[in-house]
Amino acid sequence: MVMDDKIYVAVTGRDLENKSSLVWAIQNSGGRGFCIVYVQKLRLCRKEKERAHKIVDKYLNICRQMQVSAETIYIEMDSVEEGILQLISNRGVKKLVMGAAADRHYSMRMRDLQSKKAIYIRREAPATCHIWFTCKGYLICSREGRRRDDLYLECASSNSLSQSKITKGTESFPSSSMVKDDDRIQVSDAIKRAKQSENVYISELKCKKETENALRTTKEELEKMIRKLQYKYTLSMEAVRRLRQEQEELKIELKEVSKLSSNRKNHGPPQYFICPITQDVMEDPHVAADGFTYEGEAISSWFEREHETSPMTNKSLPHTSLVPNLAPRSAIQEWLQASSS
Repeated sequence: MVMDDKIYVAVTGRDLENKSSLVWAIQNSGGRGFCIVYVQKLRLCRKEKERAHKIVDKYLNICRQMQVSAETIYIEMDSVEEGILQLISNRGVKKLVMGAAADRHYSMRMRDLQSKKAIYIRREAPATCHIWFTCKGYLICSREGRRRDDLYLECASSNSLSQSKITKGTESFPSSSMVKDDDRIQVSDAIKRAKQSENVYISELKCKKETENALRTTKEELEKMIRKLQYKYTLSMEAVRRLRQEQEELKIELKEVSKLSSNRKNHGPPQYFICPITQDVMEDPHVAADGFTYEGEAISSWFEREHETSPMTNKSLPHTSLVPNLAPRSAIQEWLQASSS
């Protein structure tokens, strides 16, 4: 029988699981020729056959994208494992890749087969066939294949030593060179997994640094806003303090005015009745942010002309809000009444 050097990949209807086995075979086997084996049950309806062909076409597209040649084989048999064993025997398959278990059963500690089909094929397949069992894109284990010459010599040596019965289906032990090949593949898989973990860690570290930078920027902006508000609050409190002080001074002066009300006709108005802008007696006094009192209409006109400074100190004002000054208004009205009487 002529031995076939192609790499055979057994697939079923599970797209993702068989895709991972096929990609692993292309990346790790070193082969350039592949054969996709699809075992389907007998007496399938037309729609099921069409669906099977579409699935196999997807695998062929993967081979084309990865620049390897591939052919397909459809086997109709109720038993998947018997169909694969028949293929190995009829074609003299030397290399086979198949699933060790469903992808959902994969774990980092998985070291042996979990699929009954895989266990059966490992036990019953001809010893000349090298089989790799994968799961979710990782090599789980393999069964080494031996050359026919080695099998013949071993059989002859065994017969010459003893005539003990030969147990059917005994697994062959790998040679040291084959073990090294498998060790190399397993090391390659371990490096791949470590690289993936490293990439995940780098990505998470990058996200963490970006979050920390964003938080730091937000914190700095909040601190600037707080300092600005504190400055405005200080200015406002200073204006309130000066207003209260002015009110206290006005009360004292009002008392003095009441004592001299009889002599008001012969005297001019007190200085604090005079608006700093108009230099006239105020009718509607208002207090600005600088703490000084002005005629309401005059100070409003001052701000409307886009002035943002104090008419008295020429310093910038924190705001342009005005507050009616009731104490001098009452004193002015009382003075005006006394003056006109």
